Amino acid sequence: MTPEEEKAYHRHDQTRFLIPAGLFIGLGIGLLLNHPGPGLLIGMGFGFMASTFLRTGSTAPGDAAVNSGPRWMMAFLGAFFVVLGVSLVWAPPNFWPYLGAGFLILLGIWFFLRGFGKA
Repeated sequence: MTPEEEKAYHRHDQTRFLIPAGLFIGLGIGLLLNHPGPGLLIGMGFGFMASTFLRTGSTAPGDAAVNSGPRWMMAFLGAFFVVLGVSLVWAPPNFWPYLGAGFLILLGIWFFLRGFGKA
């Protein structure tokens, strides 16, 4: 790997720690508020959104079109996790857990299919 490629790799990969940081911050705040599960989901959601919006732009013109899809997907996932975490505390107990579980199962299937080909 040339020095220019290494700099580009590190510049592109700056936001890789934002999702775990959000998880730990959310878990800590959730433990303080006696809601560790929803805190974890909210922290993960903010980590996804932060990694989406703080990611540096690509330098090649062809790369911008490739990266635009995953950025919107990550922002959508982050918003969903924040809404899911908040709703686990304040929504009716019979509605959201099943909807959230169904969404997470479909999301896992989507990631699984994405790993083996185009989804």
